Amino acid sequence: MYKKIISLAPSNTEILYELKAENNLVAVTRYCDFPDEARKKPRIGGWLDVNDELVKSYKPDLLLTSTFVQSKITDKYKKNKMNIVAVMPTTLKGVFDSIEKIGKLIGKEKEATDLVDSIKNKFNEIQNKIKNQKNKPRIYVEEWHKPPTVSGNWVPTLVRMAGGDYGLIKAGVHSMEVTAKQIQEYDPEVIIISICGMADKVPKEWITKREGWQNLSAIKNDKIFVFDDSWLNRPGPRLTVGLENLARVIHPECF
Repeated sequence: MYKKIISLAPSNTEILYELKAENNLVAVTRYCDFPDEARKKPRIGGWLDVNDELVKSYKPDLLLTSTFVQSKITDKYKKNKMNIVAVMPTTLKGVFDSIEKIGKLIGKEKEATDLVDSIKNKFNEIQNKIKNQKNKPRIYVEEWHKPPTVSGNWVPTLVRMAGGDYGLIKAGVHSMEVTAKQIQEYDPEVIIISICGMADKVPKEWITKREGWQNLSAIKNDKIFVFDDSWLNRPGPRLTVGLENLARVIHPECF
């Protein structure tokens, strides 16, 4: 088992803690803030501004990156002959596979399988609460604001599991920019703001005051919700929290 792991992504850090491998985690990024204990680990930079000297000083035997955003970092460390593994999920199945992959890497295969099972059980529990709802309101989840970007990857699947319609992007496709025309034609009934790296500190006015958006059903009916972005943007165990919160705002009558 690897004794000195550096996690270069918050999702990987959360997975390692869930797999009880935190003692082998020697350093993390400044965005690795969950669980609370992760904040006490040494920091080696952010998503892209990784301090190479600091990384070398920890003599890691395993580096873990996540998502295509970090591919250049992965390539660079591979060239430097460092043991770096990228998990790059774009679907819910991919998230489960990446948990299993990390479990295999660190000799905790059973724990990883158990973790995936517990996530699936929680998903089923949430879905059972809304299973009788026929109404599927149109949902728009915004991952970035300049330009307005609709959440893709595993989010479309989660929205559908939560009883919503998600017509602007398909599952497994990277998040992408939406135009004012697209959003007007789609006319979302619920808008969820889940801006990358901003937790839940985003004012609703970013949406309500946006030019060309005032006539949307969600804005007229005040159906705008600000989420802690780590619930939906991190491909890890807390997607269960994301699904539960989606289900609560889409079908509040079931909770």
